[in-house]
Amino acid sequence: MSIYDAVMAIPRSGRTFENFIKKIGNQATGLTAPNELISAVKGGKKRKSPDYAQAKTYLDELQGQQIANHLGLFIDRKREERPYRVGFLGADIQVNDLKVRVEGDEPHNCSSLVGLGEADIAVAGLDELLAVTHNSLNASATKWGMYNYNLKKEHKVRIAGSAMLTRYNDVVSRDVQDMVGFFLIAKQRPKDDVGTGYPKDYLQHLEHHKNRVFVKGRYAEKVHKSYPKLNIEPVHDVEDAVNDSNTGDVGLEIVQTGSTLRRKNLVLLGAPLFLSESLYVVDYYKYNKKSDEGLIQLLDELTPVGYFEQERLVQFAYWYHALQENLGDNWINKPDILDIFCSQQDALRGLRPYSLKTRYWTPSDSYKRDDAFRFVDNSLAELQEVYNQVLNGRI
Repeated sequence: MSIYDAVMAIPRSGRTFENFIKKIGNQATGLTAPNELISAVKGGKKRKSPDYAQAKTYLDELQGQQIANHLGLFIDRKREERPYRVGFLGADIQVNDLKVRVEGDEPHNCSSLVGLGEADIAVAGLDELLAVTHNSLNASATKWGMYNYNLKKEHKVRIAGSAMLTRYNDVVSRDVQDMVGFFLIAKQRPKDDVGTGYPKDYLQHLEHHKNRVFVKGRYAEKVHKSYPKLNIEPVHDVEDAVNDSNTGDVGLEIVQTGSTLRRKNLVLLGAPLFLSESLYVVDYYKYNKKSDEGLIQLLDELTPVGYFEQERLVQFAYWYHALQENLGDNWINKPDILDIFCSQQDALRGLRPYSLKTRYWTPSDSYKRDDAFRFVDNSLAELQEVYNQVLNGRI
C-alpha cells in the first residue's frame, strides 16, 4: 500500500511547471520556497551544458539552499545538443490532510505515467496527450473537451478538466490562462491566389505544391496522419526553420502569446488546428472505483474546470484578445472568437459539457443531448458578451 494518498506527475521545467508551482504553493504545505524553486529551475536553463560535470556545478552551488532537495539533473531533450540541466525532481506536499508526492518528468511522459499506473494524476496539455495517444482516438479531437468523447471506453487516461494555470501577460497587463493554439505560420504573407480558407485550404495548397512544412519532431506523426500528402520535415525549432527558408516553406507551431512570432517577423495564418492548455489528466478507473479516497479528495481540492464554465470563458476571451493585440496585422485571416472556441461541428463531435459525475467523463449521445446543445449555444452567447466586456475594458 502506498504511503501517499496520491502521486502526481508534472513537467520538471518550463512555463507549465512554473505556473503550477505558483498555484499549488498557495494550496499546499511542504513545498519549500516556491518562488526560489522556480528561479533555480529557470537558472538551470541558462546553466545547461552537454558536459555533465559543468551542468552539475550549478546543482552543487544550490546544495546549501533549502530548495536543494527538490532539484536534480536531467537531459533536456528539447534542445538539439541534448544538454544536462537542473530541473524539478520532486516534493512531498500536504494538501489539507492529503499526503501527495509531486514528481517532475518530461512533459510528454506525465500522462504516460498515469497510463502505466506509476502516477494517479498529471498536469499535461492536449498537445502532449495527442502526441502520444492520437492512435487511441476514434476521431480527431481539436479541443480538449472532445478528447474523452473520442476515446475507447477501456482507455483509462482521461481529462478531468482544466488546471486553470495563469501567467502575467505584458500585452494586456493581467494574468492570462496558459492557452495555446497549433497554428500555421509563415515567413511572409501568402499570395492572393492561395485562397482564404486557412489553415485547411492552405494546407491543401501545400500538399499540391510540396513546400516543406516544418513541425517539431514529437508532433510529426500526428500531422502526417492527418495530412499524409504534406512534405513534413521534423525540426527542433519551427520558427527559426521558417525564417531561414528562402523557398516559401511554412511551419506548424504552438503559439501562446505570439511575441516570438512578432519578434521574428513571422505571420500567423487563420485558425488553430487544435487548442491546448494545462489540464488535469487522471486515471479514471481508479477514480471511479471510489475506493481510492485520496485521488477523489485531491481532485476536489484542485477543482478542475469544465470547458464551458464561466471562469474559463473569461480566460478564453483574455487569451484571444491578448493574442490579437500582440500580433495585429500579423494574424492573417483572423477567425472569430466563437469559431475558435466551439463550432457546430465540434459540438456534434463531442464538444459538449460533462462533469466528474458523468460516466466516462464524456457527454452522452442519448441522455439530454438536446439540453447539451442548448447549453453550448448559451455558452457561445455568454462568451460573446464576455469578450465585448473585455474589449470595452469592463472586465
